[in-house]
Amino acid sequence: MTDRKSSTLEAATVSALARLLGYPPLDADTAARIAAGASNAVAAVRATATVPLFDAEPGNYLAELERLAGPGP
Repeated sequence: MTDRKSSTLEAATVSALARLLGYPPLDADTAARIAAGASNAVAAVRATATVPLFDAEPGNYLAELERLAGPGP
């Protein structure tokens, strides 16, 4: 299993990415919330992914994400 710390997104990284993509500046709390949410989403996908080497098989991303999403409302 991958070390959770290695997949944790930092608030500073979120702020830098937002700036690079042309979004308005983020305050520290917003950047921290986005980082936490993204990190939790990555952890959830890793915990439930059934495709071996999920991050090494780009051709399987869409099918696996659709499987994880389950049936619609």
